[in-house]
Amino acid sequence: MVTLDEQLLHDLVIHEVKTKYSKIHKEVHINPGEEKNFEVKGVYPDIVFGGYGQIVQLIEVETENNLNKERVSYWEKLVSTGTPCTILIARKHQRILNDLIWKTGLMAKVKIAVFDMIFENL
Repeated sequence: MVTLDEQLLHDLVIHEVKTKYSKIHKEVHINPGEEKNFEVKGVYPDIVFGGYGQIVQLIEVETENNLNKERVSYWEKLVSTGTPCTILIARKHQRILNDLIWKTGLMAKVKIAVFDMIFENL
């Protein structure tokens, strides 16, 4: 179960990725929270990169409470779309995610990306 704080962080990361990568990708679609704005073969990834009618990458932002075996079936659905899939996780939880995807056989099928929250000059 995702807490309110985790949901806020999750959605903030989705919006930040969209802002940053909209300069690189012609299309960046997002599905924050429970929104279902853009579908890819029956799934609603958090972020979808594409352009000119092609989907080039799916990104799923995960929080600590989603790092469990129950979530693996969703990642497998993302992988089954045939589009490259990345799981984006806070750097401090990367080891947990690595262990989980090794144990479930997804290591060769997904890419892991990390983010940090940095506050300066407060």
